[in-house]
Amino acid sequence: MYILKNQKSLFVLLFTFVALQVTACTRSAVPRRDSSSAGGNLEEQILYYTNKFRKSKGLAPLEMNVTINQQAEQHSRDMASGRTGFGHEGFEERVDVVTKKMGRVAAAAENVAYGSLDAEAVVNGWIKSPGHRKNMLGNYNLIGIGAAKKGKITFFTQVFIKK
Repeated sequence: MYILKNQKSLFVLLFTFVALQVTACTRSAVPRRDSSSAGGNLEEQILYYTNKFRKSKGLAPLEMNVTINQQAEQHSRDMASGRTGFGHEGFEERVDVVTKKMGRVAAAAENVAYGSLDAEAVVNGWIKSPGHRKNMLGNYNLIGIGAAKKGKITFFTQVFIKK
């Protein structure tokens, strides 16, 4: 997990699970997609389970954002293709792109994972990890989600943004 507050301090923590590798990253509107059911594509299902968890804790749902999705999707593709290793390489650059396209970002965080998982399983893996759970319950209002397959393995990215 990376934590970046006021773009100055950086901490790294890597969590390893059986059949699931996850890591989280933090740094202090476009069309909304329906998050009321687990239907839809993998990314929409991840949004559904993430918002279901947030709702269970009394938090407002996150809104999927196309600009943030593009960054999450590219990072997942880069990890799946080997262009970047599994983790948060380029996180600050992803947030900078979002800032340039959407204006000032008050806070940002990132969760990544890989494995032979469906949407519910990857979200449950993040929930069980303190760092990822903290990101999922953070004071964010927007999210981008990306997934990319390499064989039977899927690489997942969640980027959380507070505007």
